[in-house]
Amino acid sequence: MVFRYILRNKQKFAVVASVYVIVRDPTCFDYLERNVFLPTTRFLPTEIAHKCALWSIRLRLPPNNEHIKPPNLKTSVFGINFDNPIGLAAGFDKDCEAIRGCQRLGFGFIEVGSVTPKPQEGNPKPRLFRLDEDNAVINRFGFPSKGIDYAERRLTSWMSIRIEHNFTSAQEAEKMSQELLELEKPAHDSIDYRHPRKIALHEEKEKADSAFSFQLNVGYYGMKLLDYLVDLTQPSSCKLGINMGINKTTKSPVNDYALGITRLGPYSDYVVINVSSPNTPGLRDLQRKNKLEKLLLHVSRCVSRVQKQGQGDACKALLLKISPDLSDEHLQDILELVVDPKYRVDGLIVSNTTMSRPETLNNAHKVETGGLSGLPVREKSTEMIRKVYRITRGTVPIVGVGGISTAEDAYEKIKAGASLVQLYTGLVYNGTGSIRRMKEKLSELVELDGFSSVSQAVGIETPLPAAAVITESDEH
Repeated sequence: MVFRYILRNKQKFAVVASVYVIVRDPTCFDYLERNVFLPTTRFLPTEIAHKCALWSIRLRLPPNNEHIKPPNLKTSVFGINFDNPIGLAAGFDKDCEAIRGCQRLGFGFIEVGSVTPKPQEGNPKPRLFRLDEDNAVINRFGFPSKGIDYAERRLTSWMSIRIEHNFTSAQEAEKMSQELLELEKPAHDSIDYRHPRKIALHEEKEKADSAFSFQLNVGYYGMKLLDYLVDLTQPSSCKLGINMGINKTTKSPVNDYALGITRLGPYSDYVVINVSSPNTPGLRDLQRKNKLEKLLLHVSRCVSRVQKQGQGDACKALLLKISPDLSDEHLQDILELVVDPKYRVDGLIVSNTTMSRPETLNNAHKVETGGLSGLPVREKSTEMIRKVYRITRGTVPIVGVGGISTAEDAYEKIKAGASLVQLYTGLVYNGTGSIRRMKEKLSELVELDGFSSVSQAVGIETPLPAAAVITESDEH
């Protein structure tokens, strides 16, 4: 039937196939993206534009740039091997809906989330604002999430085989997290474990909502069959991190994180505890030493349990994402815990969005509340990386985030002390082709400095103090 339809409509099919082949050329796609697609999205509401970008990547419209793997960009951090140090920051794919599409862009790793235990809408709209004159974004999302159940279904469909847990149901996972935490029954005993029939109906509706017409399906998916065959024969080496958040109404943040790690940790290469988003009330209070100490103790035990029960290299590292607005004293308190082996923190993400507003901002949206990201926070983020690298004497791997748009920006953070880097806002303004360009240019910069590996450049512009890092035991 399908082949008969193609023969009857071969002209339509030929047009669709020809356009697809032409657009698949990286140079052609870059031109269209920068001169047609990106300018067009400026006329859309910001959150709608974001959904369109996610949709296009989910459907694998951008060319595959995974094959570009400069040897001098390969690096090993947290015991994980990365093809390159450039990653996608959390916030772009909040619900694990476009994992394979994001991997194909050429990242060394991608981070999905933040994922919360229960579904929640987040803060009221509008909550995302472009500051085009400043190459920046302000958001006050407040952890919008479809919840752990949805994320796990997406992760399961993304993987070729389902990970076999030592527990068989969501209720057992929650029970295990409670036992690990030695807490009373958590506030989330009403998590929506929906009836299988309801889940099936929901998935059918999703398929119906996102389906193309039959004509486009035949042409488009016929050509994309080659992409999927390549994916099957050449599995992606791009690593996956999962960023954990908490529900706005939770009474037990610790249990939210524990449940997230228990349920989703087995699918990840590393997990992130996000205690630094400025858009969830009370979240940044978890960065206070007494609260953070308890949190790290419990979640590290969850990670250890997942590692023991997992398969292969699941959940190899626990990372903590911190705020750029910390005082020096507050930062010192956090780093004392991070370097303590008792808490088993493998690395830091430096840093989240900032509540500060530089005087250089020009766009009218600068008065909006929320976290600022993009070019205006580049220097602040880089300075904080230097500070963390210096205080920890380079013993704690750093993922540098904030204001990265070019290879030069990424290299600046690497030389300041970051072993890996992430971007998000830079992708919004420069498009998916920027990842390929960044890898090629970064490889050139590393070679020009006489290094055989990018790891040799980490921290070369941040001199270390002679004295050892201060720990609690030193103070007594």
